Parts: sequence; structure tokens; C-alpha cells
Amino acid sequence: MNFFKAYCVKNMYGDFIVRKTKSIVQLFLAIFIMFSLSGCLPNNEELQVMLDQNSITKKFYIKNDTNVYDGYGKDKKVLDTLKRGKQYETADIKDNYVKVAKSDTNELKSDVWVSMDEIEEEPTYFVTLIVDVPNANILINGEKYEPNMRLPKGKYIINISAEQFLDKSLEIDVQEDTKESITLEFDVEAQKERLAKEKIEKEKIERKKREKERLAKEIKDSIYIDNTQKLMWQDNIIVSVAKKPWLSKENFDAKKDNDTSGDTAASYCKNIVIANLKDWRLPTKDELKNLFAQKERLKHVAADWYWSSTSNTNNGERAWTIHFNNGDGYSDLKDANNFVRCVRDGIKLPK
Repeated sequence: MNFFKAYCVKNMYGDFIVRKTKSIVQLFLAIFIMFSLSGCLPNNEELQVMLDQNSITKKFYIKNDTNVYDGYGKDKKVLDTLKRGKQYETADIKDNYVKVAKSDTNELKSDVWVSMDEIEEEPTYFVTLIVDVPNANILINGEKYEPNMRLPKGKYIINISAEQFLDKSLEIDVQEDTKESITLEFDVEAQKERLAKEKIEKEKIERKKREKERLAKEIKDSIYIDNTQKLMWQDNIIVSVAKKPWLSKENFDAKKDNDTSGDTAASYCKNIVIANLKDWRLPTKDELKNLFAQKERLKHVAADWYWSSTSNTNNGERAWTIHFNNGDGYSDLKDANNFVRCVRDGIKLPK
């Protein structure tokens, strides 16, 4: 009896020891697994830092149907395809890839890695707007519309404008991929205004063209370019028919020898406009003399005396003239009528 009792006590004690040992082993195993896992995955603070650095949220959506991999390195292999619009949770971030851990809340068969380019903070949907007018200006909530742009769920105001068409505004409700065909109404008044502007512009162009042709003809018919003296000479029919005094009769009689006001050769040159060019003047004696040497190149010449602006220094009542038959000079009385040919400095012609 005592032997049997001792045997039972011994067996009970042995079972206790075995059970205790097993529990301790399981405890250490659990602790080992926990520490192993903590070494592989970042803690919440570390993960949040990585999320902030990459400007993403812990929970995300798949932007498009996309492949997922067994890792993030060069030799990664495709494990599965995640569907667009599904929500997942970030477990880790490495080299522009996000790790999604298998859990009871997703359908994954194992942990997977997905490119960060294929995720978004909230689901977005394609918005396709088809307007029947080319090059229309389209704004969505004030922002320029780009073809097949993506937008989150919500209501949006569309504003459309195009030349010759009436502006249009409408609201769309984006809950899924959205395609909208839009027709603009023709703006009759704008068309009339456009045609009127086109007519005015066409007439303006025609006027410029005619003016350019007129100037070209007037330059050809009325101006001689003196490259030798770098001067521009009047060379129209007037230089061979019109005569003027150097002084008016009143100023000559009043002995106002240098007052060229009135109907005189100097005032005539001061006031003429040829080919839209002004700033003409009466030439000097030497300029006229040098022009005579180029006489054969002139279109209009009178074989007579032409006034210069050079007064006779010995007699204030007289000024020099040049005869365009032989080139002689003569100091004539300033109240005499002689031919006039005006000159202008420079040889630059209007375009």
C-alpha cells in the first residue's frame, strides 16, 4: 500500500514537471517569435516616419489593376494581381515599394509588395469630357481639364468656352469612371463681330499695301539718292517748273536780309512732304555744285538757276545760285525768282 502510494506521488510529480517544462518552452518560443517579428517590421512610430517621408497614408487604395510581388528587389517575382479600388494597409516601405501583410481583413495568400506609383490615398476615377468644338477651353472647379484626368468622388462644376460659341456651365457627379459628351451652341453675334473685325483688319492691310505701293512709286518718281554726299534730293516735276524768291518782297524792301518767312524758297522746303518724309531744307552752294556733277542721273532738271541757302558774305541782299546748264555760280538778288530743289540729310528711305 505504501509502495503504491509512493509510486503515484512520483508519477504525479513527474507529469507536473513535464507540463511545466512544456509551458516554459512555449512561452520562450512565443517571446522569440515576437522579437523576431519586431526585428523584421517597423514599429508604429518608425512606420509613421516613413509614411510622412513618402507623403502617403497608412491605408491606401489601388489606383489600377496591378501586379504585386514577393519582394521589392531586382529579382522579385509576381505573386498576385490587386484590383483597382481595393483598400489595403501599409506594413513596411522599402525602395519605393509598400509591403502589404496578409491578414484576416484582406484576401492575400501571403505578404506582398506593391509599387508606390500604383497606390493613392483615396479612390479616383477617370473623367472624360468630349466637347463638339475643337480647342475649347475646359475648366473643372477652376482648374484646367486634362484628357482622361482622374478625380475623387464628388460633384464638380465644368465651365467650357470657345471662340464663336456661347459659354456653357454644368455640374457632374463623379462616383465612378465618368464620360460626358458636351455640345456648345453657336454664338451668332460673336460671329458677326468676328466677321466685322476681319473686314476692318483686311481693309487695314489693304490700305497699308496701297500706301506702301504709293510710297515706293513716289520715292521712285520724286527722290534722288545722292550716295556721294549721303543726301536725299527732291527730284519731281516741280523742281523744273516752280520758282520762288529767296526773300519775300516785304522783307527784301525792309532790308531783312535773313528773314526767309513768307512764300520763299526756304519756307517751301521746310514745309514740303515727299514720300512721308519731312525735314527738307534749301541746299548749300557746295551741295548744289556737287549735285550738278551728277546731273545726268536726275529725272527732272531745268536748264536754269537754282537757289542755294548760301548768302553772299559781301552783300546781304544777294544769295548764291547754281546754273544747271553749265554749273556756273551767280550771286543773285534775294527778291529774284529762281528754281528750287530741296535736299534732306541722310539716305535712309521709309519701309
